[in-house]
Amino acid sequence: MTPATMNRNGQSGRPVPPRLRRDRGAIDGGFEIMFGSVAMICFVLLIVESVSFWHARNVFDEAAAEGVRVAAAFDGTCTAGTSTAQSVLDRRAGGWSSGVQVLCSETDGIVTVTITGTTPGVLFDSAGFRASVTESAPREQ
Repeated sequence: MTPATMNRNGQSGRPVPPRLRRDRGAIDGGFEIMFGSVAMICFVLLIVESVSFWHARNVFDEAAAEGVRVAAAFDGTCTAGTSTAQSVLDRRAGGWSSGVQVLCSETDGIVTVTITGTTPGVLFDSAGFRASVTESAPREQ
């Protein structure tokens, strides 16, 4: 008698299909699924963090460009440029722009506005990355 026709007790009976003889239960894939799920969640969080950083840099860049445009105008000042950049940040970034620093300087007729801050994090705000954007323009004569 072949092992394919024996049951668990070693008695002969009808043939057992090969797929049932190799069945080891559902527990075999548990660890792979668990670690695979954790890896997938980490990958998705990394993508969201990257998009968050990219978006924050775009907001900083827009605010710096607007600030330097106002400050470099014929009758503009660094105070007006800083104020404009801060108002653009408040409108576009909302609550996560509270720790952003806006600096303006003028050297040899070139006005520079620099915005530095932390991007919003995926899980909580303090987990973000530092981003800095600088825009420059010549002073209008």
